[in-house]
Amino acid sequence: MPELDIHGKKVKVPAGFGDSGLPNREYFSHSQFGMYQRCPRQYEYRHILGITQPPGIAMTQGSVIHVGAEKTHRHTIEHGTPLPLAQAEAAVSDTFDRMKENIEDWGDSKPDRIKDITLAHFRVYHAQSTPLLRPKAVEEGFAVNVGTVPMVGFIDLIDEVMLDREKDVLTNGEGPLVTEVVADLKFTGRKWQATKLRNDTQLTLYAHVKGIPRVRVDFLLDQKSGTRYVQERSLRTPRDAKNFEEDLEEVVHLIKKGIFPRCSPTDWVCTPRFCGYYERCRGPK
Repeated sequence: MPELDIHGKKVKVPAGFGDSGLPNREYFSHSQFGMYQRCPRQYEYRHILGITQPPGIAMTQGSVIHVGAEKTHRHTIEHGTPLPLAQAEAAVSDTFDRMKENIEDWGDSKPDRIKDITLAHFRVYHAQSTPLLRPKAVEEGFAVNVGTVPMVGFIDLIDEVMLDREKDVLTNGEGPLVTEVVADLKFTGRKWQATKLRNDTQLTLYAHVKGIPRVRVDFLLDQKSGTRYVQERSLRTPRDAKNFEEDLEEVVHLIKKGIFPRCSPTDWVCTPRFCGYYERCRGPK
């Protein structure tokens, strides 16, 4: 079975996988879907015209924390215990040193200071998450057709959890005491609102791919009161999967038709702070 290399990670793909009508590498991802939904013109700049933007500080911090989390939990899967903090920290530190070269705008921040802050965040994650988690898989790749769309991606974590039969709506007082949940790690300043947690399509995709209705966001919260690790659970239904499939196919149809309108200028994403293409798209001519 052939393999795709996606940002340095390998995923096996079935023979004949792909769609020659899609840009770039003939497959689609949730990040592409999400970008088109936020702003089709942004998608055009990035994936049709190939105009890339350098990563920011927050994105880099999140990426290196993910690396530390992956190595920590993979060690649990392979050896029965989490990767010791010192070794996990070293992985985060080395990854930060590599990735910082891609950051062009540090603002008033100093790279060494940002690195120290990132390591402090990761230490909290390691201390607070590892007693709670029973990882079964980490950074698990997939290449599947969702409806007519070839989708690829990587799932942060599949965790084994204990259920409260009386409170769990899927077991209805019966069923197994132990089950699996699909979890995604987010490094951010605040938890999501309930509606976002319930309707997030990335979690819907992962639940559909794995056939696991229980989903969770593992928040590593960077707040004034300190760094905290918080879990928030949700569920996905067959109807959620069907709605996502329909929306996905519609987006791909529009991409193939070359339809890339700007989003509303009142949208949060349509500002110089949140869109690296703002000057090109709405700035001075």
